[in-house]
Amino acid sequence: MENRYTYLFLNAATIVGPLFLSFDKKVAFYKNIPHFIKSMMISSGIYLIWDILFTKYQVWQFNTEFLIDKFIYNLPIEEYIFFLVVPYACLFIYECLKVYFPKIDVRSDYIWIGITILSILMSIFFYQRIYTLITFGLTALTILALYKYESVLFTRIKTHLILAWIIALIPMAYVNGVLTSKPVLIYNNLNNCNFRIGTIPFEDFFYNLLLMIWMIYLYEKFKTKANIKTII
Repeated sequence: MENRYTYLFLNAATIVGPLFLSFDKKVAFYKNIPHFIKSMMISSGIYLIWDILFTKYQVWQFNTEFLIDKFIYNLPIEEYIFFLVVPYACLFIYECLKVYFPKIDVRSDYIWIGITILSILMSIFFYQRIYTLITFGLTALTILALYKYESVLFTRIKTHLILAWIIALIPMAYVNGVLTSKPVLIYNNLNNCNFRIGTIPFEDFFYNLLLMIWMIYLYEKFKTKANIKTII
């Protein structure tokens, strides 16, 4: 495979399994595509703006050696595809967990509390590192807001959401590992905490978590509204 197809290949590898399995009769994820599209457009839209700004101010940059060299604004076309296929794959994992393990018993509150405390501490200690501050700051604020203002919905989704994130870390380790080891994506360590797991910046794991929180919250919100309309 030519180097310039590297990022495109990673996107394809991310989506092929979930897309094929979306027609599993028990999960029937394809029936929820309209809700996925709406939640993805909002959450990924915000992330793409975030991405454009961080690329503009050189928080990170893309290595054209591993790209097909087609850009929209200052982002490669592969990055736009990434924010379509990754949300789809993550949401598919979440739906599978709900269908196959509907009553799974995990004390997820302790995990969420731990993530919130960690996020607050990272925001405080690395407040001068923009990637660290924004990623962990938004993660802490989002979790606290959900507990306070959307406690009923969050209580319903929090266990499957955190388990979906933990499972998603496995394919993420491969995809992000390739992106950061080639590297396809080059980080300016002056803007992050400069701690890596393998070649992956620590912030990336929570960057992914925050995207999943926003997307799954919106997805469930849209599904709930659609079900109410159907009943009425």
